[in-house]
Amino acid sequence: MSDKVFVSHGDIILDKVYDSELNLIKQDGGGSNWNSLYNLSYMGENCYAIGSVGNDEEGKIALNSLKKHGINTNYIKIEKIPTNIMNIIIPDSKLGDDTIIHSWYSPITNKRTIEFRDNLPTLLPNEISSKELYILLDKFEPINLEFLNNIPNKKVCLDIGHIRFIEHFTKQYLLTFLNNANLIQLNHNVISLLFERLQVKNEIEFFNLFNLDLLVITNGKKGASFLYKNNEEIIQIKKEPKIIASVKDSSGAGDAFFACVVKNYAYQNEINECFIDRTFEEANSASRDVISQIGSRRK
Repeated sequence: MSDKVFVSHGDIILDKVYDSELNLIKQDGGGSNWNSLYNLSYMGENCYAIGSVGNDEEGKIALNSLKKHGINTNYIKIEKIPTNIMNIIIPDSKLGDDTIIHSWYSPITNKRTIEFRDNLPTLLPNEISSKELYILLDKFEPINLEFLNNIPNKKVCLDIGHIRFIEHFTKQYLLTFLNNANLIQLNHNVISLLFERLQVKNEIEFFNLFNLDLLVITNGKKGASFLYKNNEEIIQIKKEPKIIASVKDSSGAGDAFFACVVKNYAYQNEINECFIDRTFEEANSASRDVISQIGSRRK
């Protein structure tokens, strides 16, 4: 068995999926970091979840969705709080993928259903402290930074997919957090705000600022760009998908992509064009599997 362990940290989230008439059609575990961890476990990797969840029915569903697919959840605190819920509304198929709604508010009650908390566990389990650790994060709160600071030897893989998770942070805080990163995946929608906040002009300057091993910029159906360094020269390779899948639900596509990028990164001997070709094909295939079904996780 591999000595590699993949770990994520945060609040456990439940996805509630509604159709265009607001009928509840699916409930399953969600949250970008947990979806990515799920996908790594789906691919046979050793995965640990560290965080908290509510002691309600929603929490049981979300937690069991991790447990039944082999993720170690022994270090999830079960608390007397409501479980965080992401509300996903799938519109009429004629309207197109870009009209899918992801909301922190219930479409039934109009009440907010997500409140990220700052009392998460921040210590790594002793049983994996000596392993080759890969930490996956999609949120950048002080509690997540405290968790990172408690782990001396690790590779940090960040998935920056939503403006709302970075827009309230100062330049200095973002610099402090992102300086931990070895690998970053950026959704193209966050680039404008992030680069403006950090006062960088382009992706090459961003790559250099954090001295990354790998930078991936995803752009939906248009593919992705990969940046890495070869003999002090920054190489940028753009990849476009050969197959465009029909979309039932785009939720989790970027998370599946990220999981494949992280796995290939963890097992690579060298980042080069061959690595990029293989990683993109596997990641794009995983994303196609997800968007062709309702729900954010591969089945």
